[in-house]
Amino acid sequence: MKCEKCGQNRKVILRFIQSDVCEACGHIPLSGRLMRVFLQVIAVLMFAGGLLSFSESLVAGTVISLMAIALLTVTLRHSRRGIRKLLEVTRKVTARTSKWALCFLFLVLLIVPAWIWMDASFQSAYTWARVDLGIPDEMGEGYLEVSSLGDLFRNAEEPSFYQRTHSLSVLGPRIGVMIFIMCGSVVSLLLAGTHIMLRDASKMYLVGFTLVVCGLVAVVSQQDNLLWHAVRYRVSNDLPRFQRALEPLLQEWPTKSGTLPEIGKYFAHEERPGRLTPLGKTQYRTYERFGADIEQLPDDGVSFTLSPHYLYLLEYHPPGSTGPQVKISGDNWISHLVRSDRIAESWYLTQYDSVRNTKSDRDTMIK
Repeated sequence: MKCEKCGQNRKVILRFIQSDVCEACGHIPLSGRLMRVFLQVIAVLMFAGGLLSFSESLVAGTVISLMAIALLTVTLRHSRRGIRKLLEVTRKVTARTSKWALCFLFLVLLIVPAWIWMDASFQSAYTWARVDLGIPDEMGEGYLEVSSLGDLFRNAEEPSFYQRTHSLSVLGPRIGVMIFIMCGSVVSLLLAGTHIMLRDASKMYLVGFTLVVCGLVAVVSQQDNLLWHAVRYRVSNDLPRFQRALEPLLQEWPTKSGTLPEIGKYFAHEERPGRLTPLGKTQYRTYERFGADIEQLPDDGVSFTLSPHYLYLLEYHPPGSTGPQVKISGDNWISHLVRSDRIAESWYLTQYDSVRNTKSDRDTMIK
């Protein structure tokens, strides 16, 4: 096809796709202008959809918004000139911020492992940060369910579960720092990666970036193991507190609600006589506390749920027992032992993976 204005041949792209812009005079025919307007409207709608998707998923919203920006850029009349200017601006921005981005990633590589090791509330802050960013993990989905159920029964004047955990006196500062670290890491990786792709990075910068990225990948992939060893270290140092709480339970297991040393007020289940529930609110401290349940074990041992992360159990098994159970069958769940570690004589740190008891569900449906 030839240009309607100057008669020159249009540029051919990918052998059969012809550009709607004449390279000689820059003329665009009516059909080309209409198609560009149509694609620009689609790009605007996609960008609006991407903004709405941020409330559900940060990743999906980012991808959709970037696709919309790319489509809008391509459909502009002087897209080549705009892309050149964009590349020039990007090159200048990344050249000025690349060192700061690499320093930020290096600080994250130092701060996150230290935070995991020293603070028992790290996992809770991480979970709530993912909830706020629209990418909740399994525990975050559970928090959302608890929050939605609590909103059904709370008074309008009382703060919600979400508001309480996000207050400045509870988890608010930790969640803010976690969101800053997660978002800052993504931005820093984009800036440093773009600086490298534009071929402006030195060999020393490439080596530093590679080492930092490898370190971050190692921290992310080994986060569960690092958290396990951190909890083991903290609980081992704080074991005398759990031993004092254990003494009255071994003498006589409570059958009525009351108060116990170290544990405080508790609720005794009438239908489940071997289980106690501490009544204090979850406290997001730097060390582990008594969690949602204290349960009597079949070998006359005791299992303590640990708060505030609720990931692991601290179990006491009397001398002569076989230690933690490999499989625990409940009314609705079956728990399988994932790992255990002996931290003192008769004391074990354990982790279980629970799956729904399908047989119990079938029996309930039949009844």
